[in-house]
Amino acid sequence: MSKVDISIEQLFELGAHFGHRKRFWNPHMEDYIFCEKNNIHIIDLYKTQEKIVELYETFRKLSSVGNKVMVVGTKRVASSYVSEFGEKTGMPYISHRWLGGMLTNWKTIKVPINKLLEYQENKESGQLETMIKKEAVMLEKEMKKLSLVFDGVKDMKGLPDALFVIDVENEKIAVQEALKMGIPVYGLVDTNSNPTNLTNFVPINDDSSKTIKFVLDLLSEAILEGQDSARKQGLVQKLDGDKGPKVFSLNTATKTVSVKAEVKSEVEVVAKTETKDEAKIVTKTEVEESTTEKKETKKAATTKKAATTKKAATTKKAATTKKAATTKKAATTKKAATTKKAAAKKTDK
Repeated sequence: MSKVDISIEQLFELGAHFGHRKRFWNPHMEDYIFCEKNNIHIIDLYKTQEKIVELYETFRKLSSVGNKVMVVGTKRVASSYVSEFGEKTGMPYISHRWLGGMLTNWKTIKVPINKLLEYQENKESGQLETMIKKEAVMLEKEMKKLSLVFDGVKDMKGLPDALFVIDVENEKIAVQEALKMGIPVYGLVDTNSNPTNLTNFVPINDDSSKTIKFVLDLLSEAILEGQDSARKQGLVQKLDGDKGPKVFSLNTATKTVSVKAEVKSEVEVVAKTETKDEAKIVTKTEVEESTTEKKETKKAATTKKAATTKKAATTKKAATTKKAATTKKAATTKKAATTKKAAAKKTDK
């Protein structure tokens, strides 16, 4: 089934045009009411058809970029169809009861979900068979109770990107939490509901099982089409803990370019490394040569200094010796002169 197959006659046969009694109507739905018959409002199916086409395109685009859409329908008439929708598309769903804080207090809600996953893992590994019968029965009951509420969201790692609600009036808490967290809300709206806070909606009979099944089947096809488009484009969803889904591209063209870029980068890194190593070698050689030259210069300077010092010492010693000899000679000459003078004086007497 595709969006082209939607016709007014088909919607009429499903009973999508039946609204609530006149005294239960909401004034915000006045533009979507075609007429009144037997004190019952009749929904304008032309506008219903337009809204279904819009919702189909919206869900297809959301799933084509890897976004998650949570479906909420806890009414007995919708519960089984919601479960089928979630299993078929792999989207999170709530089909039994909406727990307060499912979106606004997700970290606390994850505690029983982790417990459920642990119980299921223990059951698959065969640990329940080794337990006492009474304990195993109690564990089975608790696991069944948790599974009834959290089975649709046990694989959800973070908050969803959009919320689809069946019967806005019946799921008021879910709508309020989604609006508080800034999550866009889509839904099926009857004549007794207020659609002002919704991002988009379908004016339709939300109490008919046939209508609900028709819309969910249509939306499941839109999501599967979008997921198929995402696979062809190479879009992969990456869940980052509690921060919600993150989408990144891994298509063939981008991947090829990325690989080339990585190879190029590796070559550049190797070239840079080699150049750097060569530079290091050159620098090291230069440093060694510089150090050798410096040592030789220092050695030569030391030798020259030693030679100069030795020469100065020799010169000083020679000068001292010469001075001493001169002094000694002068003293000897003076002494000889004095002796000679004394001898001459003695002779005169």
